[in-house]
Amino acid sequence: MEPAGSDRSLEPMPGRSIRIARIAGIPVGVSPWWLVIVALITWSLGTSYFPEEIAGLTPAVGYLLGLTSALLLFASILAHEFGHAIVARRHGIEIEEIDLWLLGGVSKMRGEAQEPGSELRYALAGPLVTAAIAACFAVVAVLLPAGTPRVIVALVDYQLAVNVLIFAFNLIPAFPLDGGRVLRSVLWERWGDHDRATTAAARIGRGFGYLLIGLGVLEFAAGGAAGLWLSVIGVFVVVAAGAQAMSSKIEAALSGITAAQLMSAPAVSIDSSMSIGEAVAQYFLPYRYTAFPVVDGQGRAIGLLPLATAERLAGRHETSITVGAVAETDPTLLIHESDDVAALLGVSAFVRVGRAVVVDGQRVPVGLLSITDVQRALRASALAGDRDGADQSPPARPPASPRSEVRHLAPPRGR
Repeated sequence: MEPAGSDRSLEPMPGRSIRIARIAGIPVGVSPWWLVIVALITWSLGTSYFPEEIAGLTPAVGYLLGLTSALLLFASILAHEFGHAIVARRHGIEIEEIDLWLLGGVSKMRGEAQEPGSELRYALAGPLVTAAIAACFAVVAVLLPAGTPRVIVALVDYQLAVNVLIFAFNLIPAFPLDGGRVLRSVLWERWGDHDRATTAAARIGRGFGYLLIGLGVLEFAAGGAAGLWLSVIGVFVVVAAGAQAMSSKIEAALSGITAAQLMSAPAVSIDSSMSIGEAVAQYFLPYRYTAFPVVDGQGRAIGLLPLATAERLAGRHETSITVGAVAETDPTLLIHESDDVAALLGVSAFVRVGRAVVVDGQRVPVGLLSITDVQRALRASALAGDRDGADQSPPARPPASPRSEVRHLAPPRGR
């Protein structure tokens, strides 16, 4: 099944995805947990479904058919996600990656729909693709001649049944399932309030998740092993719905706040040609910062060097490894002064590294923006919200002093 739906705020379970392909310009990855569910499906189908459907089936053939069915299932899920991704991209939403993981698939998106109609269209795109796949298998099942080997019939029947199940499950109006997104778009259109619609859809999603947990517990208590899996899905829905509601509140609090307003300045940059040992001695020790922008020979930012990387390499090959060779160079970690901070929270690299380099129009570092900076802004926003009549707009950044205009500082001398 594919209960994860499609959302940039939903991250797969622990374990970074492994990039396996790029389709239509969109990276595709698989989580190590994906191997777990493929193995479970292969084992389940190979020991129960196919032996029951095909008399005299050997274990080896049963497991091979199980693996084939599992891969076809995930191919259908991948097509489902591409349905979401392609339509979302046509509405101006950037697709970072599509991941296959423990509970199906998830499309990592940067940005949100700007109007209810856009969200409705890309929320329905995935289920429509799944419906088309199910229809194709239904046609094949009907057109198979009477003498078709039972192996093929069993394969087709399973794919038809599982795609119908994915279609029906995802259209349940419980956030963050696709049906919940459809519900949010309808409420958004009716109320004209995105945050209120999100809160309502998330509340319904949590209720549905608790229902799944309860049904799963009852099923498991009655001796049905499937109840455990149902409860796991329920827990996921509860957690994901709550996370989405919180994400919406955070984005509302940070909406309109730019990177320049929250960044720590000025930027102290390290040249990419410097060795790790020199960087530690001349930057990390005297400044005691947790990260530094990394620049090329022209002073333009190419990434950043976190303290954790320097610690990992300290004492080992310090003179032979350059800063540029080990710096975090994901281009999404370079953000402009005018970039919206709320959108940055949807950038996977920023969430992973915990900071980004703020650059000017010439790609010269002017500051660093960290998760801590964002958290301070959120706490200040919450404090302002608790005061009746308080102005909740972010305070303007004080005028830059001559020192804060320095773009590329040299390390302090004699230290």
